[in-house]
Amino acid sequence: MLSGKSIAVTGGAQGIGKATALVCARFGANVAVCDINAALARTVSDTINSSGGRSIAVEMDVSRRSDCHRMVSSTLEAYGRLDGLVCGGMRRAYQPAEDFSEEAWDMVVGQGLTGYFRCAQESARPMLQQGSGAIVFITSIASHNAVDGGAAYCSVKAGVAGLTRQLGVEWARRGVRTNAVAPGFTTTDGALRQMSPEEAQALIPMGRPATADEIGNVCAFLLSDLASHVTGQEIVVDGGYTACKNFTAGSIRSQPSR
Repeated sequence: MLSGKSIAVTGGAQGIGKATALVCARFGANVAVCDINAALARTVSDTINSSGGRSIAVEMDVSRRSDCHRMVSSTLEAYGRLDGLVCGGMRRAYQPAEDFSEEAWDMVVGQGLTGYFRCAQESARPMLQQGSGAIVFITSIASHNAVDGGAAYCSVKAGVAGLTRQLGVEWARRGVRTNAVAPGFTTTDGALRQMSPEEAQALIPMGRPATADEIGNVCAFLLSDLASHVTGQEIVVDGGYTACKNFTAGSIRSQPSR
């Protein structure tokens, strides 16, 4: 599905980003694993290479323009082209809105919104020159819902959803598609600190949280030519939670026929 394509994944050293990097490699892509944690990025990259794939590790902080530029130049140097970008790395902070510090706000917005835009802007330049490419932002169901202490996080994710629509339309005629994947509860280490799988099971109509691979699969689809007419969209992957969030899994019953 991604054979011969070169994909850069930010936040690629752990969680959904790591799973997406590994999924892309399994589908045949050359992968640049990009993360602020260089050691973990190298571990993921080594895993791909030892499995017969091609991967490089790039240490970067998405809040730095120079690092975003180096991510692109390193990928071009290694593979000769850049066909796809997945933006998945950011730090979070949760505080009551009335007490939210400027430092925490600037960190979340700088990485999760400004950083995503910088990565997309730097990546789009070679993509626009070659007349093809795909960008995938990781948003969240928090782009549609409030979260306790999430003034910055929810604002950022909603902002990225808007950026997805804007870039998806603005670059469409020049061959570059932009979409987003909005995960619900997913069994990553970060999510497990906020809610147990048992708690999630009661809230999700499908009866279980997503695996990180399931989010990665949707990212891979959007990066592939199978999604060649999809742009400006935010794809929710949450087991039906946002479609049916007023019910618990145990309250959903089939109705008798009449």
